[in-house]
Amino acid sequence: MKLFDFLALMSEEKYPIRIEYREHMGCIDVEVDAFSERWVVSFDEGGFVDFLVYRDIDAPDNENVKLLSSLINRPQQSWLDAAEDLEILFISPYIFIGSDGQEYQITGLLPQFGGPNGTLITSRKDSEEACFEASKLKGFQGTGLNPSYYDKYDREHVIETLQDWGWNSKEPKPTWYSV
Repeated sequence: MKLFDFLALMSEEKYPIRIEYREHMGCIDVEVDAFSERWVVSFDEGGFVDFLVYRDIDAPDNENVKLLSSLINRPQQSWLDAAEDLEILFISPYIFIGSDGQEYQITGLLPQFGGPNGTLITSRKDSEEACFEASKLKGFQGTGLNPSYYDKYDREHVIETLQDWGWNSKEPKPTWYSV
């Protein structure tokens, strides 16, 4: 991966970044604030050189270039992991028509929790307009989830959150749901 490709991805992901040129090494470090982690990704004129993570991401080898793919769509992937593990529905992306008649897309919908029509999941990648229009939808619960806690799937944390939101489905509750 080349530097500008990586910067474009980070821009799309809306991660705050800081760039530093290390003259003695002849490389550029991109420090990424990933909310629950800090990444330093290094590039030279040939492309990707090194990847350091400051806080464990359950990776056996932090220098593996394949880990870069795990940086993309983390809020969505976290809820997809939760849906698979907890056997709940998660529709992602969730597309809806706003009050202005325009089509909008947000990270997802958990139709079995929260409001009568479910809970809308928005993330930093969703446009401000989409988040604003989502907040106007009737019968849905909105969220303002902190990416430090929801960018990486944590079973116990997600179960606690879902129990706080409440089960709203006529289907039987999952076995882990204790409220």
